[in-house]
Amino acid sequence: MIYVVIPVHNRKVFTLGCLACLARQTVADHRVIVVDDGSTDGTGEQVRKQFPASTVVTGTGSLWWAGATNVGIRYVFDTFSPRADDFILTLNDDIQINPDYLATLLLASQANKGCIIGSISVDVNEPHKLLYAGTRHNLLLPHIDNWAYSRYRHTYEALPSASPYFPSDTLPGRGMLIPVPVFNTIGMLDEQRFRHHMADIDFSISARQAGFPLIISSVSVIYEYSEATGVNLTKSMSLRQFVEALRSIRSPINYRVRYQFARKHSPLGVGYFGLDMLRILGGYVIRRVKARLRQ
Repeated sequence: MIYVVIPVHNRKVFTLGCLACLARQTVADHRVIVVDDGSTDGTGEQVRKQFPASTVVTGTGSLWWAGATNVGIRYVFDTFSPRADDFILTLNDDIQINPDYLATLLLASQANKGCIIGSISVDVNEPHKLLYAGTRHNLLLPHIDNWAYSRYRHTYEALPSASPYFPSDTLPGRGMLIPVPVFNTIGMLDEQRFRHHMADIDFSISARQAGFPLIISSVSVIYEYSEATGVNLTKSMSLRQFVEALRSIRSPINYRVRYQFARKHSPLGVGYFGLDMLRILGGYVIRRVKARLRQ
């Protein structure tokens, strides 16, 4: 059994589209748990109406991604008592998937026993544009090598067809198939330190260090609405917007989150955090200079 946990908040159109994709899956042995974290746009009501087979769990409105996902996972454990050969699939709602998506994840898990299986992602509007295909995450010096760019130049066709499975240092939470024993070993997501961003990165690193390899399945494809996710750091922003991004819980460069990650995972601790902040500031300055030169 695959228990699909989807945290949602005020994105009714995305949520219903995602559930429509899940309803067309060739694998029938799955249950969908939607954690509606305080939506005011009628998301929960429409899910119950259009997809009555799905379970809607209501959140407080302040759970964010990690807290809402944990609520869904706890619901699965408390309600269904999953077996050791069952899975939790964490999924975001701003995606589309093919009807064989769950089937490809199960095949990947069968080929890589005891591993956590991650998905690649492409742009829903440009399906040949590769957005995610694994990472090399340096925990000594703050650098993440995004293989979608460094190895494959954002080109889906460049993925090696002869090797559909390959390891990664971290996995994102959109499309992460987790064997139940992982939770019995390392527990839930760390929602205290990582309420939104980096909760999935932290969880996957902790799982890998506990002996659960991370494997990417290149045939398990997420079609991602990339513009719908959090703060877009590739767009030009003013100094004020940049400072706000450093403080926003929706931002991947939130300094509190980066500090907690450095303290928890890097041998350098606070030193890693300082280098990370210099890297982020330097990247902002470079983008601003380039923008000025283009004017």
